[in-house]
Amino acid sequence: MPEIKTSQGQRLLILHPNFPGQFKHLAKAAASAGHDVRFLCQTHYNRSIPGVLRMKLKGSAGREALLQQAASTLEQTKKLAEQYRLGFLSLQKANWTPDVVVSHSGWGCGLFVKEFWPQCRHVAYVEWWFNPTSEFYRYDSENLELGIHPNAICKHWQRNQPVALELSAADAVVAPTAWQRQQLPISQQERCQIVHDGIDLQTFRPAATPTHHPTPLLTYGTRGMEPIRGFPQFIRALPKLLHERPDLTVEIAGEDSSNYSGSPPKGFKSWGTWAQRFLEDHGVAEQMHWLGHLPLTRYVDWLQRSWCHVYLTHPFVASWSLVEALSCGTRLLVSDVAPVREFCEGQPNVSFVDHRNAAELSLHLAQVFQAKPEPDPANRRQQLLQRCSLASSLNGWSLVSGLKLTTNH
Repeated sequence: MPEIKTSQGQRLLILHPNFPGQFKHLAKAAASAGHDVRFLCQTHYNRSIPGVLRMKLKGSAGREALLQQAASTLEQTKKLAEQYRLGFLSLQKANWTPDVVVSHSGWGCGLFVKEFWPQCRHVAYVEWWFNPTSEFYRYDSENLELGIHPNAICKHWQRNQPVALELSAADAVVAPTAWQRQQLPISQQERCQIVHDGIDLQTFRPAATPTHHPTPLLTYGTRGMEPIRGFPQFIRALPKLLHERPDLTVEIAGEDSSNYSGSPPKGFKSWGTWAQRFLEDHGVAEQMHWLGHLPLTRYVDWLQRSWCHVYLTHPFVASWSLVEALSCGTRLLVSDVAPVREFCEGQPNVSFVDHRNAAELSLHLAQVFQAKPEPDPANRRQQLLQRCSLASSLNGWSLVSGLKLTTNH
């Protein structure tokens, strides 16, 4: 294993198909510290980071070529690994050799790192390992909307193959949370270090002058409106609440898309279109507001003004929005599952709910507006947030990679 040498002026190669993925803060800090940072991706949507050379794989190594193939997820991962190998070959021909490589292991983009650069320090980031004994499969096994069936375990287990190969060849393994590390086999858990992706506490913080929405405001935010984030259960619990609280407004932010789970209900093109029809049929559509994707400044203001923010999820990867809402000091109603408890257990002004139980969810939604603010004499929230802060994250990345990083960015 290459020796960890913390120094400036090193060459860092970051691998993720979608720029910048989970590596925005790492890439920015490394570039600010004077390192030569290159990011090999397939899509970027015109995003950029000062000082980071973004390199897009094209042609036979591009995303379009990958999507043209009618292949399983496993086969696509193998193909993407081969595409990244072509990118490595181009870098090698250009006589550019990285000192450190950081890759997202879930896509296969780091499979061939050691073939080209055996002396580099390769850090593999693991987002998810399909563990057949995980709560991921058992928690709501009768819910067909999730699209997670017992017979899917075999197929999912096979998807671990390229991840296992990449982790075994890497010099170090990183997971962002304890829950995600716990999904790994014991042999990999023992060598896996927890480094959270990092939250900018200067951006996500309580308003200088607390100003709630003038009337009760319930918020729900998600990357995609889908069963794995409890979206159908949330929508089904709203009619009773809204009929009882005509003064209540519900705002939903996020894209009408499904990133992880299930097909939309029969007769609807998406869960969002289903939800709008459902709420119209129950006579509460006028109390609903669909915000779509929010720019950063508006998103922070939205969390700060919320009377209560709802975060529901299947036992899976916890969203950044959970910690962002915590950081803004927003009252929360959250799913009582392990990845959420890791952040929220013992925190003031956080209520847990079993979102599988429609009656319990409706009851908690009604009660949350009656709850009085809880004091935090032990400063528990701040202690949690310091563990998730940019400074803590970058310190973790520095220790595991050997790169000297700066938080002044």
